[in-house]
Amino acid sequence: ADRRGPTSAMSSLFPTSRWSVLIASMLLELCGGSVYITNLYLAALRPRLFPGAADGEALMEYLVFASNLGNWVPLAGFLYDARRGGPRTVVFAGAALTLLGYGGLWLCSAFDVHANFAVLWLLWFLWGHGSGYFDCAAIATCSANFRESRGLVLGLTKSFYGLSGSLLTQVFLAFFAAPDAAPAFLLFLGVALCLLALALAPLVRRLAPPRPLDADSPSRRFARGYALVGALAV
Repeated sequence: ADRRGPTSAMSSLFPTSRWSVLIASMLLELCGGSVYITNLYLAALRPRLFPGAADGEALMEYLVFASNLGNWVPLAGFLYDARRGGPRTVVFAGAALTLLGYGGLWLCSAFDVHANFAVLWLLWFLWGHGSGYFDCAAIATCSANFRESRGLVLGLTKSFYGLSGSLLTQVFLAFFAAPDAAPAFLLFLGVALCLLALALAPLVRRLAPPRPLDADSPSRRFARGYALVGALAV
């Protein structure tokens, strides 16, 4: 009988190095950066969520604030350090929050469900909060795995959090730029970001550092990573 614990079994299914964890964390940050692209669909959502409201623009700004507030509330850190928490648990929670928030907004906007403002505010808060969970899992895990290079690894990881806005904007312009496509874009964000996060979750894990610490050529690999960021930014 196989008496290995769940962590050992997971390691055999998903063999990883700290560099594969870094790549997974960088991709996970793409899921969290959707907080930067709300302006893409605000104007199209306003008549759907607040038809005929004279203060619709102000109400939309309150919803944007709700997503930002959700991103700032630091509950993910408590779950990360909890006895039954950890990186994967945080990613799973972020995926659930993201799907629930964006999925609820899709229902309200696509089917003319006239939800009250409190419900809408909560939905925006939920997906914003989910973004914070993705960011927490990526940053905390990479910090633990690269203790001797925290500055370099955090700069590289956070750059993808910023680049995610540009990449998601390209997706929006390519497939969802039509005036009536805003609900479909919300559905895409909920489903696609959730599935990507779930696919990456087994790879986001804390590992023992190599011995010696420079055994895996970190300088050369970091240089390649920053070159990739520069190419994507251009």
